[in-house]
Amino acid sequence: MRICLHMEKTFMRKNILITGANGQLGREFRSLVANQERFETADHYFFTDRETLDITDKEAIEDFVKENDIDVIVNCAAYTAVDRAEEEEELAFKINRDAVRNLAEIAKKYDIRLIHISTDYVFDGTSHTPLCENDPVNPQGIYAKSKLEGEKAIQEIAPKGAVIIRTSWIYSSMGHNFVKTMLRVGSEREEVRVVCDQIGTPTYARDLARAILSIIDTDVENDEVKVYHYSNEGNCSWYDFAQAIFEIAQVDCRVTPISTSEYPTPAKRPPYSVLSKDKIKKEFGLDIPYWRDSLKSCISLLDFKEVKRYKIGIIGSGFIANGLAKLLLQHPDYKLQAVLTRSDPKKRNDFVKPEVLTNELDVLIDSCDLIVECSGDAIYATETIDQIVKEDIPVVTMNSEFHVTTGSYFVDKGLVTEAEGDQPGVEAILYEEALAMGFKPLAFVNIKGFLNENPTREDMEYWGAKSNLSLEMVTSFTDGTKVQIEQVLVANGLGGCIAKEGLLKIKSDDMLEGGTILANKAKELGCPVSDYVLSPKLPAGVFLVAEHDEEQIDSLRYYKLGEGPYYILERTYHLCHLEIIKTIKRVLSGGGVLLNNGPDPKLSVAAIAKHDIKPGDTLKKAIGSFDVRGEAIYIKNHPNHVPVGLLADATFVKEVKEGEIVTFDDVELPQTLALDIWKQMHLQ
Repeated sequence: MRICLHMEKTFMRKNILITGANGQLGREFRSLVANQERFETADHYFFTDRETLDITDKEAIEDFVKENDIDVIVNCAAYTAVDRAEEEEELAFKINRDAVRNLAEIAKKYDIRLIHISTDYVFDGTSHTPLCENDPVNPQGIYAKSKLEGEKAIQEIAPKGAVIIRTSWIYSSMGHNFVKTMLRVGSEREEVRVVCDQIGTPTYARDLARAILSIIDTDVENDEVKVYHYSNEGNCSWYDFAQAIFEIAQVDCRVTPISTSEYPTPAKRPPYSVLSKDKIKKEFGLDIPYWRDSLKSCISLLDFKEVKRYKIGIIGSGFIANGLAKLLLQHPDYKLQAVLTRSDPKKRNDFVKPEVLTNELDVLIDSCDLIVECSGDAIYATETIDQIVKEDIPVVTMNSEFHVTTGSYFVDKGLVTEAEGDQPGVEAILYEEALAMGFKPLAFVNIKGFLNENPTREDMEYWGAKSNLSLEMVTSFTDGTKVQIEQVLVANGLGGCIAKEGLLKIKSDDMLEGGTILANKAKELGCPVSDYVLSPKLPAGVFLVAEHDEEQIDSLRYYKLGEGPYYILERTYHLCHLEIIKTIKRVLSGGGVLLNNGPDPKLSVAAIAKHDIKPGDTLKKAIGSFDVRGEAIYIKNHPNHVPVGLLADATFVKEVKEGEIVTFDDVELPQTLALDIWKQMHLQ
């Protein structure tokens, strides 16, 4: 691509601040500078992200500008989650308006040139000819309105030489974007459905970055704020764009055109947003490439082996997450991209690769093909997964607590599945295998070696240290909360039931003996039973109790499965984080959900008081506490119970006796998305 200038260049050194350096445009700036495309100047670049410079903090911006003697600010930072903005209006305006105002005020105060990136979404799309800079604006959604307010803030403050560049349909060889999503989806499916009645122009972020660098090189001749439009030349629909991606990349995937009405989204998109580039081409002498030519350039940079080496994100940084991270770092098919933690990444020398740790969920959303959630926290998982599925990113969980609390809400929202490795996932695999071989499952059985429903803190601290597990985790294992949660997930997800609330807890050192009791219960109840056997002698794992057709009896006897009528299919190990990789492969190869909580769960896990709890008592977290434990119950029998996964940061307002179920009348809970979802699904 050629960019020529008809204006005189200045070669004096500039200190240039690039905000949003981890986004697509920011990363293209990094690449151009790293590859020495800026050979004609000695400019110095400062690349910042949310963690290194919070642009919503005006004082922090001013300190950075003074300390580094900044001459130019290029603001690539933005809140860009178009649909999520409809629910996160305050955050969208904080970043797209208030932070931009901060930059403009600092730019004016210190005579700094500000170049700000805006969007075609400021138009309503009712035009049918390319849009000029002075055409009327009429944003339709929260994202679009917040971006326009950012433009207005700059125009109101009017820093000298400020430039606003509206662009459209950004993509790059880096980051999370339409091109890379299509390449991924196209390699997994035979067909994709893409809207054909939204017309605009794709913009290669590298072309835009080069254009901005050319603008930086020109002398500032304007006192007023100037608005420009930039995209690649030509126009197309999203359908045309997808077709071109597959054609150029030689991906064999059929694209089916659909209308916008067939793919409704929370935020309205402009049906026509082709931008006129006449002004920017004339004033800066830019030769802008045609969109298909730039798409070829972008795709040529993609190593297709790398495209298929999927980028995996992890939520959580404990035992499971650290183990999975170690495996991903050595795996030929997957790349560990980022790990979301609630701890301080700078203090996490215990993590296998501390540099991938981040406190920003958007880092995972923007860069990962699949995200593994293994925080063990139902409330936190609900918040993060809600944002992830809105971006059409699959989620694999090692978090049965999440599934039995709010997982059913997400069944039709995106691909969210529990992983093989923990007991529920292994039971689901056994179930699939049993059905494929013609067995009729009667019982889903967990094996538990020890149970003490009210252990002492001293004992749990000892065993936690000995096992290298957190106090909460070892306590939830010991008091039975964990196994109750796991078997409720299995029952809800695989169409089972429980023989009694709190489970039967069969004491037996023989799988067939204990399994026969559960199989007989299943026959009596008319549905497969989910439960566990308690045995210090049996190996850790799970098993299925099943029947088969009479004509297979001789064969099963020959295969050493016994005389029947009940047969044991066992998996006497579960390797947790090591097996998550199998579910990652399943999902990315189009295998779909392994296990979820089902769309209409019948069972929940209630919080049961371990001792008398008084009004005014507080509880930080129920699972793994010394105040309550979890017990499987039928929701219809206890409609006002508090799920143990929701009982966090709670203040008791009524007395709850030892052994009683905690109800919503007994506690005050903070407002959370998880609480809202539970009430929406079960209390209305």
